[in-house]
Amino acid sequence: MEIKDVFSLKIRDIFSLIISLPITIYVNFRCLPFKTALKLPLFIGYRTHIDKLSRNIKFGCEPTTFMVRIGWGGTEGREQGKKNYLLLNENSSIQFNGRCTMSSGISLILDLGLLEIGDDFFCNKNCTISCNDRIIIGDHALFGWNVEILDSDNHKVRHKNKEKVCNHGEIKIGAHVWVASFSHILKNSCIPDGSIVAYHSLVTKQFEGEKLLLGGCPAKVIEEEIEWER
Repeated sequence: MEIKDVFSLKIRDIFSLIISLPITIYVNFRCLPFKTALKLPLFIGYRTHIDKLSRNIKFGCEPTTFMVRIGWGGTEGREQGKKNYLLLNENSSIQFNGRCTMSSGISLILDLGLLEIGDDFFCNKNCTISCNDRIIIGDHALFGWNVEILDSDNHKVRHKNKEKVCNHGEIKIGAHVWVASFSHILKNSCIPDGSIVAYHSLVTKQFEGEKLLLGGCPAKVIEEEIEWER
């Protein structure tokens, strides 16, 4: 959302924009170099609970005003009561490579590792992205509401006859990928370019190729050579 977009907003949205300015200004100047913060590239919705903030926010392109929106918008009629949650630990980092919208109800949790988000990213309401290792999301990705991306078990599990326990692993989501609502993407997963993850699916492994329709619990290839449009 750029300054010119303000003129196309509804009165309710303009009010939300105005009351979100204090937290928006705070996060920009808390997390970014001064000259970058002046551009206000991060927009933070007023219903955001901030746990921790680091200065490890980067841009893979020239940042513009409100280029990244956190806790703003989403499909009308979906749950509105959930607050946004933001945690950026010192040992984590996030890079935005273009315009990004994380709708209201977003939980963005970076304990460790790197989260990289491509250009023209949109996730609908009440999504969770939890990064403890590495999560890479390609350009033009679309998430439905209540999607969860988790690259760690968040608890240590020791399996029989195994000395080393690995409870986290990289997630790669390709370009032009649609993850439908209520789906879960877990550690060590790879979703190829142009693919769709069907409603309420669970992805737990790496898939090869492109333009796949994945679905089920756990997800498997349902169809190949698919096409989809926003």
